[in-house]
Amino acid sequence: MQPPASPGRQSAATHAAILRAFTALALERRYEAIRVGDIIRAANIGRSTFYEHFTGKDAVMLEATAPILLALATAASGRAARSYVRNMVAHLWDRRALIRPLLDSEAAGAIRRSLSEAILPHALRAGHAEGDAHIAATGAAAAQLAMLRCWLIGEAPSNIDAMTERMLACSRLVARKA
Repeated sequence: MQPPASPGRQSAATHAAILRAFTALALERRYEAIRVGDIIRAANIGRSTFYEHFTGKDAVMLEATAPILLALATAASGRAARSYVRNMVAHLWDRRALIRPLLDSEAAGAIRRSLSEAILPHALRAGHAEGDAHIAATGAAAAQLAMLRCWLIGEAPSNIDAMTERMLACSRLVARKA
């Protein structure tokens, strides 16, 4: 007989189950068609349990995409290892059936805002004034996501190495001109 899971492990397992449920649903239907109730049923949890972990489906989606956004923000900082960014770009290509619909959904704005917020500290560190830093971060986020979207839908054919270079080139939008 196994001992019961500790509350911390149980909570982490529930959190992971919610993320898995969201990902499975995102593969089946458009983001707009996914409801919190669908995630709750797919994760086999109660509504209050869901809300102990997330504020809503946007929060789940943003956490599910956080590793991707971190890699993009790091690329925009000008400090990313090419291999790190390349692995993320390859991952996006492999998961394009999941990512394309997100970039074409009502979630796109939340993704852009989250990426912009992740890039903002890099723009401030580059010496931009507050307002200019926001413009630089928002511009870099929008550029990265627009290029990725066009590539993933086949509108702008490219390869993984060329897309990696484009993601890294967005660091010029964040760097401060002398």
